[in-house]
Amino acid sequence: MIAKDDIVIRKAILHILDTNRGECILSNTLLDPGPDLHDFIRNHIYKIVSSDDTKNCEFNPEASPIYSILETWDESDEASFIETSQAIANKLYIAMGEGLDIPAADLLFVTFQAEGTIYLALLKMNYKESYTHEITASDSEGTNLNSNDSNIPVINTGIVKSRALLPSATSRIPEAVIINLSDYHIKLLEKRYEINGEKAYYLSENFLICHTNIPPKKKLNILTRVINNISNKYDGADLKTKMDTKSALQKEYVDRKSFDVEEIGNKLFGKSPEKKSEFDEKMEQYDLQYDNFTVTNENTVKKLEKQVMVTDSGIEISIPMETYNKLANFEVQTDVTGKSTIIIRNIDNLVLK
Repeated sequence: MIAKDDIVIRKAILHILDTNRGECILSNTLLDPGPDLHDFIRNHIYKIVSSDDTKNCEFNPEASPIYSILETWDESDEASFIETSQAIANKLYIAMGEGLDIPAADLLFVTFQAEGTIYLALLKMNYKESYTHEITASDSEGTNLNSNDSNIPVINTGIVKSRALLPSATSRIPEAVIINLSDYHIKLLEKRYEINGEKAYYLSENFLICHTNIPPKKKLNILTRVINNISNKYDGADLKTKMDTKSALQKEYVDRKSFDVEEIGNKLFGKSPEKKSEFDEKMEQYDLQYDNFTVTNENTVKKLEKQVMVTDSGIEISIPMETYNKLANFEVQTDVTGKSTIIIRNIDNLVLK
């Protein structure tokens, strides 16, 4: 993963793509980012490259006009940089205009270097609505009762709504493109909007024209959902077996630092042909049956670090996986009626939160 401190901004330019007003204003000068703006841009880039919500994509070279434009530009030449940024910004503006709900935005067109590789970042800074103050001054009219000087200007203050505020430095923008300029591999954050009566991913389908993969975070959600559904279906009230299954999934990640779907299916359900067959069938529906994926952000796998149970009376119990795996400290007993008893041993201190 690219470290934030490794990101060095090379060039940047800002174009205004205000579809609300029907204005596409293309700049013809580069930004001169001082330290604050440099950090602002770098923070946004880092939030994208470190996210497991990004899709890994590849251009369709024969159909993508963006790919054709990038093939001919000279990133090191200022004139070529500006001309290329204008051409790409104009195509994005046209793509945005195809959907009424697609937010107006400013486009930050940035090249940066990290670990010896040059990247292009298309940061779509969707406008935010908020309120700010407004000050107006006008010549006084009539006589000022508190002064002999009738020429003192009248100062009016008010509150107005601004519809063109940019995202803050601490937020993660929802739409962005990072392109590796050495191999044209794409990392993409995008959202679906209604176009011609149907929901579509306009960035990948209409603007970039690229092939997309499921992002790692969504792959993990699919994997855990399929495993949980199979456990609930076949193991029923057998809480211990279901918890052991989740523990085995977490152990696979700890050991491998990746999720090998086929191997996980064999480890979790290999002794049950019925479970294994359903697991393979469900994962094949998402074309993930032979997938091997990793996550970039450790927060993505946080949910695997705990066993969380909720009783029929609403009591929630959260047990760290490390504690659960120490069987000497934790036990689940199920009686002949199917009712469960949870025993936690060796508690030195108990704190009420």
